[in-house]
Amino acid sequence: MSIQPFKIITVESQCYEWDKPPIWNGMHVYDKGRLHLVKVTAKRGTEEVVGYGFNGGTAATRPLSIFPKFVDLFRPALIGHDVTDTAYVSRLAENYKIYGPGGYHTQVLAAINQACWDIRGKIEGESVHALLGGTQRRIRTYIAGGYYGRDKGFDELREEMARNINEFNATAVKMKIGDPDAGLETDIKRIEVVRETVGPDITLMVDANCAFSVEKASECLPALQANDIFWFEEPIHSHDYRGHKVLRAMARDYGIQIATGENGYGAHYFQTLIDYEGADVFNLDVAILPGYEPALQVVEEALKADKLIAPHGAQELQIHIAASRDNGLMLEYYPPAVDPLRGEMFLPPMVLESDGHVTVPTRPGIGFVPNWELLKYYRM
Repeated sequence: MSIQPFKIITVESQCYEWDKPPIWNGMHVYDKGRLHLVKVTAKRGTEEVVGYGFNGGTAATRPLSIFPKFVDLFRPALIGHDVTDTAYVSRLAENYKIYGPGGYHTQVLAAINQACWDIRGKIEGESVHALLGGTQRRIRTYIAGGYYGRDKGFDELREEMARNINEFNATAVKMKIGDPDAGLETDIKRIEVVRETVGPDITLMVDANCAFSVEKASECLPALQANDIFWFEEPIHSHDYRGHKVLRAMARDYGIQIATGENGYGAHYFQTLIDYEGADVFNLDVAILPGYEPALQVVEEALKADKLIAPHGAQELQIHIAASRDNGLMLEYYPPAVDPLRGEMFLPPMVLESDGHVTVPTRPGIGFVPNWELLKYYRM
């Protein structure tokens, strides 16, 4: 007699929002913290299992009210389906004629996919990392930061970067450039201040969040080389493949790697980058792609093409894919300087070890749960 599957019985949407000091990068202002949490419940007989996935968080400007509407849209296609058929969820995004190649629908499906993987891991008693066939047990982190902010000058930037190293054990840090109100001269000074603060042994990256043209980005390269910048992230529009090809060729002459990918909504985006030789490091995001199946496909194709992986954002979700194969380079980590609530939002807290690495959790499923005692104050 065959064993009956766990079938999805509910797909719920919860929205949270909280105030925090505004920060910004080269293109976007992040005024509030926002979280869209998806709860999936699956049942077999009298047994029920619950899983969680999410969108938004530290750097989210999207109106939250739209997310639940997409959950409502996809719910009829999910109820009664085998929850362990996680690939089915990702495939729902492939109706480009109706939904387009990416946007709210892929992000919502990503959260549902995560929740189904969470349940799948709990059913099988395995972490998502193990289910993905993960090869790395520990992975190096880098701390995201260096945003622009109100009354944030060079001294405040120094304090932030020193704290990242001294309090959080960072061996790699990232900062923002590209604010048109700052200008290139100020950005170069900011880079010099950070390099002076962290010293020569800390890996330093810069992120323009698509703020530059190819010509403007190329003007940065001498200063990036002079300050030993490891990678130049999203220097230009994320879908300018020809521009990436040109800029990467120039950057290689300066010993600088090009990183991009946080805006890639499908494997085809990364395949095109590979075809154009447009980047060295892929910042894929399982909360956008949508989900772990397309993310793993990107990782494996990148491995064949000798590309490195350093996923974007949401460290609790990304750690499983970051460490899934040997081309996983680093995991992005958001500290309290970016969002004071961030380190408490999920339990147990992810803490950097003394060498700046983190150990991949072996707890079943994703391995982190929402901090309900904290989040209940911010439910919309």
